[in-house]
Amino acid sequence: MPYFDNIEDLYWCLQELFDRLSDDPDIKKKALASKLIVNFVYDDPEGEVWIDCTGDEIVLTPGKADLTADATLTMDSDVAHKFWLGKLNLIKALTSGDIESEGSVPKLLKLLPVIKPAFKIYPEILTEKGLESIIDVG
Repeated sequence: MPYFDNIEDLYWCLQELFDRLSDDPDIKKKALASKLIVNFVYDDPEGEVWIDCTGDEIVLTPGKADLTADATLTMDSDVAHKFWLGKLNLIKALTSGDIESEGSVPKLLKLLPVIKPAFKIYPEILTEKGLESIIDVG
């Protein structure tokens, strides 16, 4: 059974996560400097999220968007969940096929150090939403 019963819960958690990351001036500056548009496509539950760093703000759009992605990452929602908990090695997931990629993934990988604080924030958000039972995953 997936960690999230519906995609809306994942959307809410990711929106809150990126809102908090954007509140940090250093993270925001480095993310916006990338000028990347990233599309995350999820299965089980199905959905997608767009992160647009091309303007003055980091914009997260859940669902379909009329954007062109620099990089697209496709994965199960559970894989995304483990990543944001800091319990998934992105390079290993890419090479094993747990995450399929298209586009400018090397540019995206340069942002990993920038988003490192997310691994602390994400479990806090899950707890606030009453989802602490899905924090302790293998």
